[in-house]
Amino acid sequence: MRDDVRRANRRTAYTAFAWVMVFLAWHVVWYIAGLEFPSASDRHGAGQIVIQVFSLIVVLMVIVGALLPLALAQSWGWRVPRWMLLSAAWTGAVLLGARGVSGVGDDLVRVTGILPKGFTGLTTAQTLGTSHPSFWCLFASGATDVLFTVGGLAFALAAIVYRRITVFDGPAG
Repeated sequence: MRDDVRRANRRTAYTAFAWVMVFLAWHVVWYIAGLEFPSASDRHGAGQIVIQVFSLIVVLMVIVGALLPLALAQSWGWRVPRWMLLSAAWTGAVLLGARGVSGVGDDLVRVTGILPKGFTGLTTAQTLGTSHPSFWCLFASGATDVLFTVGGLAFALAAIVYRRITVFDGPAG
């Protein structure tokens, strides 16, 4: 049983790590395709500061998100208190899942016409920057929402299985 849990732990942790790499690659695709990212240079005063702080937080989250699955799977991760790893994994799962599911839901109610302004109350023009988005823009937006949802699931599974292995092997923390 213990070996099965260890294998499952490595598999789910490396799946979460693979998701992070796909997520980063997807951002490269966005950049190459010319889709917009929030930029501090487009803002002034407090708006510029908010974008800079937001960007810094996102970079830190990506760094933690890339290291966390490795800490869950590799022996050096046992040096980190269990509660910290589980808290980080569950925080990632909730944030990614909430962003993904809310985005998918918002897209679906807007596209089907159930709520033309989605859950957010924003029109397509307000969310995508144009009232006539290209196929690529629609695809990229929807794929990003699905990608966030998958990330939430990957981190949740990694947290669940990591908890199981730490019950068997009992690391300090």
